[in-house]
Amino acid sequence: MKIKPKKTTYSYSTHKSHMDMILYEVRQNRKDILELKAFMNKSKGTISVLMFFAGIIGIFLWGYNYFK
Repeated sequence: MKIKPKKTTYSYSTHKSHMDMILYEVRQNRKDILELKAFMNKSKGTISVLMFFAGIIGIFLWGYNYFK
């Protein structure tokens, strides 16, 4: 007598609670990405202002040394 192997069935359905959890995580990731983009834009502005002031200070130092 030959024993038949059990067939495994794959069910790709998800329960409502599992789907709700996945949707919550997706929404949370979107919120985190938007916050990160806002922070990056603020950082770019801050760096550009600092570079502007560094350029102004560099011009004054160059002028002081040049006309000294």
